[in-house]
Amino acid sequence: MISFRVEHLREATSTNTLALERARKGEPEGLVIVAEHQTAGRGKPGRAWESPERKNLLASILLRPPITPAKAPMLTQIGCQAVAQILETHYGIPSTCKRPNDVMSDGKKICGILTEAITTGPHLEAVVMGIGLNVNAEINELPSGATSMRILKTRNYEIRNVLENLLGALKERLIIFYGENHG
Repeated sequence: MISFRVEHLREATSTNTLALERARKGEPEGLVIVAEHQTAGRGKPGRAWESPERKNLLASILLRPPITPAKAPMLTQIGCQAVAQILETHYGIPSTCKRPNDVMSDGKKICGILTEAITTGPHLEAVVMGIGLNVNAEINELPSGATSMRILKTRNYEIRNVLENLLGALKERLIIFYGENHG
C-alpha cells in the first residue's frame, strides 16, 4: 500500500533532482517533494520548466514500482491520466493526455510530467515523477501555448488541495498498475 509523505519547501533547485538524490540514499517509496519555487526546474531533456513563485504545483513523487525498466515509461501516462482525471472531476476542466508527457486543456498545455528512473543493471530501483501543473498563473506568466486552471476558470485554487486530489487519484491508479505488473 502506497503511503505519501509530503515535504514542502519554499525553494528548490529542482524537486526531481532532490527526489532522485533521496532515492539514491534509500528513501522509501511515497516521498513527495513540493516547492513553491524552483530555480532550476527541468522539463523534457534539455528544456527548463519555469514557473512563477507560489502560483503552480511543482511536485516530485518517489516511486519504487515492482516493474522492469522497460515498463517505467508507462508511469508517465499514469501521471498524465491522474492529472486529467482530477482536472475534469474536481474542477470541471476537460483535459486530455498528449504523448509523451503533457496534459492539455482548451488546446493548450496545462501540465508537464518528467519521469526519471534509477536502474541497476536490469533492475528498476526507483522512479521519480515530476509534475508541473499550472494552477494560479496568469497568462502573462506562462509561455506561449500554455494555460492554467485560473485562466480557464477565472478563480484561484488552493495548491495543497489540488495536490491532495492528485495524490488520491495517482494512488488509485498505482495500486491497479502495481497489482497488474507485480512479479
